[in-house]
Amino acid sequence: MKYALVTGASRGIGRAVALRLANEYPVIINYHSNSESANEVKELIEANGGYAELLPFDVADSQSIENAIDLWEQRHPDDYISVLVNNAGIRRDNVMFMMANEEWHDVINTNLNGFFYITRRLLKHMMPRKRGGRIINMSSLSGLKGMVGQATFCCSGTYK
Repeated sequence: MKYALVTGASRGIGRAVALRLANEYPVIINYHSNSESANEVKELIEANGGYAELLPFDVADSQSIENAIDLWEQRHPDDYISVLVNNAGIRRDNVMFMMANEEWHDVINTNLNGFFYITRRLLKHMMPRKRGGRIINMSSLSGLKGMVGQATFCCSGTYK
């Protein structure tokens, strides 16, 4: 069975995308820290006749992704993730000259490296299947037009 995985699906655009995709696919709801909101999305999908699973991992941590996807694949030997929506992202607003290195790295690691880590991991199985797959990368208007105090967010949103 084909599944859709939405990163950052516990709220905002990710939540809306997960709810919509649930009309066509079983949905894997990824979240990192907000289990309560993720569970609400799962319950909404199920209340509307869909199927959803929670899969917590930090997109900024490649090992966390490997472990979570490995476990999911062990539990679903006949299923595969056919749709990936890279939606997870964070913002740390601050003017650049006052920004701590940690603020910069948090945003880049989540918004840019996270996209790379999860996409690379899923492509390992999407490509050999030759059944087609879809990868949707969410971006931000901030990636096209600079915003005061959002240097990291603008940079990371441009490259997704």
